[in-house]
Amino acid sequence: MKPESTLKVLVFDLHPISRKGIRLLLDTMDMRMKVTEAGRVRQFYKYATTQRFDLIVMSVNDVDSFDNELIGKILPKTVVLYTEEGAENAMDLMALGGGACMSKKCNDAALREGISAVLQQRRYVCATTQAHVNAEYWRFRAIRNGATGSYRPRVRQLTSRESEIASMLETGMKTGEIADRLQIQHSTVSTLKARAFRKLSMTNLVQAIHTLE
Repeated sequence: MKPESTLKVLVFDLHPISRKGIRLLLDTMDMRMKVTEAGRVRQFYKYATTQRFDLIVMSVNDVDSFDNELIGKILPKTVVLYTEEGAENAMDLMALGGGACMSKKCNDAALREGISAVLQQRRYVCATTQAHVNAEYWRFRAIRNGATGSYRPRVRQLTSRESEIASMLETGMKTGEIADRLQIQHSTVSTLKARAFRKLSMTNLVQAIHTLE
């Protein structure tokens, strides 16, 4: 694309304040941009599959997965921003071909660097993401080699939401009750519960409660 061309950018985040923050960041970059915002998943799918964009900045804020078949073609043009709860999904998108994967805790300089990399058809991960990937790699190697005892993840490695759900399970609450209490989807609770068990190297509630004690 020629330097003087106007870039078509799609920004997706469920939260208006976050979308505004992303737009303010884009405004600091010395580029002409026409920005389209999507505040709902269905709206994002519609824009992403019916219009052509030079750059997509999408936020992954929770554990609910995206439809990879729908967005597969645009992933190389995509900067994936994630919160703690959305980290695993964000990294899955990067593994499937995403252009950049960055924690929302990254500073503005790193975010701009990631955006620039994608526009130059390069891939980029921030330091926070790289550290997470490295930790998971060595954990996988250790488990594969039978060192599960010394490398078993501890409770502190659960996200705040996973810890919250694990604590509710310990009190005897069921999936539906937890979903109602936290005002989230039942499927989200099930996913978070499964992740907590996996991180704790547990397979059932009795084991999980014993580990949490």
